[in-house]
Amino acid sequence: MGGDVTLDSAPGRGSLSTVTIPALDGGQHYSADVESAAVADFLSESPLFACLSEQDRLTLAAKMRPRTFGRDEVIFHRDDPAGQVFLITSGTVKVSVPDEQGREVVVALERGGDVFGELALFDEGPRSATVTALTETHALSLARQEFISTLERNPDAMRRMLSLLVKIVRHSTGHVEDLVFLDLPGRVAKCLLDLADASGGDQVDLTQEDLAGFVGATRVSVNRVLADLEKRDAIKIGRRNIKLKDRAVLQSEIRY
Repeated sequence: MGGDVTLDSAPGRGSLSTVTIPALDGGQHYSADVESAAVADFLSESPLFACLSEQDRLTLAAKMRPRTFGRDEVIFHRDDPAGQVFLITSGTVKVSVPDEQGREVVVALERGGDVFGELALFDEGPRSATVTALTETHALSLARQEFISTLERNPDAMRRMLSLLVKIVRHSTGHVEDLVFLDLPGRVAKCLLDLADASGGDQVDLTQEDLAGFVGATRVSVNRVLADLEKRDAIKIGRRNIKLKDRAVLQSEIRY
């Protein structure tokens, strides 16, 4: 008998309610309709699944499987075969790709309520990025074919899904613009502000190495920028986290 599964948003996000699902059976299937209903309620607050009808969400909920990943565990590598999408119930993952020199570039962080691996829903190509758990992460996985079958029965949901994909592309474009038009202090400052806003607080749970990957720079260069910001009392550097103390100082570094 497995333990309870808790569906929870990241602290401060406030977009998803907390739902504890009773224990699973030995085959890792949900043991009763009430468990599927709880998962379906959680799905209704995710942009990817909110476009579906209540009945479609219930159907998919019964087919989703709980997964747990340890801190720093690679969930899948770039170029791995794809076939599943993941909805995070708690924890944080990073999405990364290598640059021309083979260094890791972090392109996104995903937290409770976010979805990753969603490109697998729309083609049968390999994974386009590597996803790694930054903290212990709990997720629900869904096979591509299960989701596609549901969309094919619901043209309105398909249109909403295309709209969501447009938003994803625009977000990626904005990240590229930051890399091109901002200097390193500006990229670090904007990254810290954006990540703190996404988490709903003033703390960014990210190592300096991961931050360097996010802004497309070496760790040594980013360390110098962080040391200067800490000296100016804009931030406080902790172990695997950075606390924002003066947002105005950080904002002043963002100059396009």
